[in-house]
Amino acid sequence: MFRTLIGRSGIIAPRSSLLKKKVNYCSCSLRQFSVQGKDMFNFERYAEGFETLEVSVNNDGVAKILLNRPDKMNAMNMKLWEELKESFDVVNNDSTVRCIILSSTSKHFSSGMDLAVFAEMAQSHKQEKCPGRASEKLEKSIEFFQDVCSGAELCNVPVLCAIDGNAIGGAVDLLTSCCLRYCTQQANFSVKEIDLAIVADVGTLQRLPGIVGEQRARELAYTGRLFNGIEAHKMGLVLECFETNEQMMETVEDVAKNIACKSPLTMRNLKRNILYSRDHTTQEGLEHVRMMNSSILFSNDLTKIMTATMKKEDVGSVTFED
Repeated sequence: MFRTLIGRSGIIAPRSSLLKKKVNYCSCSLRQFSVQGKDMFNFERYAEGFETLEVSVNNDGVAKILLNRPDKMNAMNMKLWEELKESFDVVNNDSTVRCIILSSTSKHFSSGMDLAVFAEMAQSHKQEKCPGRASEKLEKSIEFFQDVCSGAELCNVPVLCAIDGNAIGGAVDLLTSCCLRYCTQQANFSVKEIDLAIVADVGTLQRLPGIVGEQRARELAYTGRLFNGIEAHKMGLVLECFETNEQMMETVEDVAKNIACKSPLTMRNLKRNILYSRDHTTQEGLEHVRMMNSSILFSNDLTKIMTATMKKEDVGSVTFED
């Protein structure tokens, strides 16, 4: 049972650097995870030892994951990448978490990839004498970063991203993977990789065209120019743009609370169906939702809603099991 759960949710990345050693994740056992002394089924307790993220979960089931390297403008070092990976994986195991707010503890969302990560990748690449093995190792490193960013998209619950200040490079990869995005007017975005002579490879080029249109995505990726929150709202990158961080967080928290009170079973499968339909034809999407609903339609949650409706009770007061 445990192996099945881990296979569905994704294996948690080890604390040691993934750039130095390839790990056979499939061989991980329950004992290996228990050695860490952490509760994989309680996100808030699991995250107590995190160094780069601040995590909390309120009574409504809304988890906040806040990037927390304020002295480095939340630059994404290896520890931050690893802790993000762990966060999305453990959330999948913690059924009490019903929605995530991804933001930061400081005035900037993130300045993107920490240059120390590039240096470590370059050093690892040089140390491998075989060109083929060096390329293979580099591919696995890129795959890890891709998996981290995809974690927001693939985890069981909706992820709301609240952006203030700078969101540069790798930060755009991460935020485009989130379900809903909000920002302040003073937010600044950039698909910065072109200015570093890098092809963005962690998700922006795959997701941004579907959000803002191919032509706009090309222009942003080709130029690497900065654009503010107002423009981000106009092009559709964010759902709403606010004058202040306080206004933004108040709205985002209200939306998250609204989402968290819905049927978790329905919400999980709703998210999966929207993602599936995005990447498939309309007919394939219809077939997918038909098969899905034939499995979960007549749930205890539906019975509760229908009973409350027939009794003319407030449907919004209905509570659901995790």
